[in-house]
Amino acid sequence: MRSALIINPAKGGWERALEAVTSQAEAAGWPAPAVHLTTREETGRAQAASAVAAGAELVVVAGGDGTVRSVAHALVGTGTQLAVVPTGTANLLAHNLDLPSGIEAAAHVAITGSARPVDLGLARIDDEAGDHPFVVLAGMGHDAATVAATRPRLKDRIGWPAYLAPAAVSAMRRPVPMTVRHDDEPERDVLAWSVLAANCTRVRAGVLVPGGLVDDGLLDVLEVIVRWPVQWVGVAAKGWGWQRDVSGLRTRPSTELTVTSATPLHVQLDGDVVGPARRMHVRCVHHALSVRTSAPTGPLP
Repeated sequence: MRSALIINPAKGGWERALEAVTSQAEAAGWPAPAVHLTTREETGRAQAASAVAAGAELVVVAGGDGTVRSVAHALVGTGTQLAVVPTGTANLLAHNLDLPSGIEAAAHVAITGSARPVDLGLARIDDEAGDHPFVVLAGMGHDAATVAATRPRLKDRIGWPAYLAPAAVSAMRRPVPMTVRHDDEPERDVLAWSVLAANCTRVRAGVLVPGGLVDDGLLDVLEVIVRWPVQWVGVAAKGWGWQRDVSGLRTRPSTELTVTSATPLHVQLDGDVVGPARRMHVRCVHHALSVRTSAPTGPLP
């Protein structure tokens, strides 16, 4: 099989990923993968498009969620498979697909695993002409402001716990007037701390999104409507698997969602901050990607 390896050299462990993927390809009897390095200006989409144009049947990404989503955007509709060797901070897609966290084990799955269909989210911010991809989560409001306030160096050093201090500050912020529109329904006014659209079950720190699946053609929308600090207890319980409804959170599935605000708000896509913006439109592209996993045949969790 002809393959390409796209590496984010800003992430630690990329040399090991290069060695591991190359070794696994050789063991499988494949030609050595074509290697592409991302840059600050070209974060993976251009490299993936180049790999596809050169005939790659499999593109392996060694990087974090930002690199994965950039590469994924280029692979939609191409038939080229995607594999992930997680070397980032949160590695959300890899976590949801139950990929190994170790580089060597992940490289083995990348070369020998089975391809599975996975959905992709696309976000349109304000009046921009193009879409921004996301594989796990899009959010508008104080959740995105928390991400924006997190120090990059601390995140690189300790991972997702770097979000905890900014999250504690953001939790005390007042909800913001917004309007939401699900699919073709009428707009509805909400007073929300944040509105999020999830493509996967698990997000940061083990938090669960009720009903979130990576391959069901739906985005699971969370309207965080906390007005009093005590309501965070219920939201936290829901995030850790509590089955009953709680007063600070509304959830429902949608294929499309539009969130608008009179005041510009931060937007985050898989932990990358966009904006501030007044409008976020997100939609789910069903089975847009073919991703290699070690899961047996059947629905993904």
